[in-house]
Amino acid sequence: MLRLALGALRTRTASFAGLAMTLLLAVAVITLFGSLIAAALGTGGDSRLAMIGGAFGEIAMLMALFVVANTLGFSVRQQYRDIALLRTSGATPVQIKRLVRGQVLLVTLLVSPAAWLLGAWGARRFLAELVTRGVAPASAGVPWSPLPMLIGTVATMLVGVGAAKAAARRTVRGRPSAAVDQTAAEHGGLGWVRGIAGLLSLTGAGVLCGFITRQPVDKAAQAALLGALLLMIAVGMLGPLLARAAVGLLGVPLRLASRRHRGEAGGWLAATNLLGHAHRLASAVVPIALLVGLSMTFTAITGTIQHAAAQAVPQGAQSASDVWLRGVELTMLAGFGAVATVNTLVSLTATRRREYALLTLIGATRRQLFRMLGAEAVVTAMAGALLGVLVAAPVSVAFALAATDGPWPWLPLQTYGPLVLGAMALAASSILLSGWWAATRPALSAVAAP
Repeated sequence: MLRLALGALRTRTASFAGLAMTLLLAVAVITLFGSLIAAALGTGGDSRLAMIGGAFGEIAMLMALFVVANTLGFSVRQQYRDIALLRTSGATPVQIKRLVRGQVLLVTLLVSPAAWLLGAWGARRFLAELVTRGVAPASAGVPWSPLPMLIGTVATMLVGVGAAKAAARRTVRGRPSAAVDQTAAEHGGLGWVRGIAGLLSLTGAGVLCGFITRQPVDKAAQAALLGALLLMIAVGMLGPLLARAAVGLLGVPLRLASRRHRGEAGGWLAATNLLGHAHRLASAVVPIALLVGLSMTFTAITGTIQHAAAQAVPQGAQSASDVWLRGVELTMLAGFGAVATVNTLVSLTATRRREYALLTLIGATRRQLFRMLGAEAVVTAMAGALLGVLVAAPVSVAFALAATDGPWPWLPLQTYGPLVLGAMALAASSILLSGWWAATRPALSAVAAP
């Protein structure tokens, strides 16, 4: 199976590009904050620096690993047809799982050297900024140590292997002939394990929100970020169900417009395609929700702290360096979410070139096709933004109660507005540009392609 994994990487390099970028960022982020902790130990255990490395690293690592799991699930779903054919050729379920695990391990090993360099460079730059602002001692430096690098690679591998096992479960169940049939039509069921995991995540997030309201500001801020990530896990687990509900609501105007303007079926095609492919839709919506939800949570925390300090609320008074650190954390994680969003949406849209070609062959005009792409891009971006707001709202309210004794978080529009609009514009442009590239391929050759 290792040889098959290598062959898949060689022949379908573009299909693994998004997964490789996500794994690279995961290893780099863990290496970065591990290096900061090593720097704290090298300065006699500086508590401030160790706290920054530990607290920021915890959130960044959880987000990185969540994105890895989501991207890997999408990558495996892209290979359903190949995996099903292997099963009909005699491959056992155990061999299929080994194949997927082998792909994850190989990609992780390939990207690790570059990720180590990126993480070490980021740690030095981050530490230099901390020293400049007086947060870290002037004698602090990032020592050379292979331990953060190894931890970054091993942790990413472990999560990748676990996610690969979960993602491959669908194709190894039942008879091989049934696996081939599953590639022809998508089933939107969640599965009882996934559904229970999603409900447990929602319950845990609700308990955590209650805990946040009784904590001091610094602890409440970190707990709020954990709560947002827990809600994101719930969205990832319940993604097909939530995405269909959001698109069902937002797609109503598209269907009405199509009925009103007969002959222009772009909106109807968009709504039908989105609702008919629940898992594919979830793969597109979840990264957008991740980007918007975490950006909104960070903005609410930082804005509420600044507003509380301006209003002279005793427990809300924080140093300028704390606000600066929140800004850095927001920038870093927003960048991570943006990369995950672009990777997933570009890969997802580009793999639909056969679908676009079939629509062209059965009579869809180029104008209808691009109207469909535009409508899909707008609705997908809006659905992701809606789920992101629903993720951020509970933890933001809980943090406001902890920081100001009021339920309303302070969200500066000049900061939050560009984040949400930028996330939606990024998602829509990724879908449109990759869809345009996929749709310009000659229809006959695209249908004949594997």
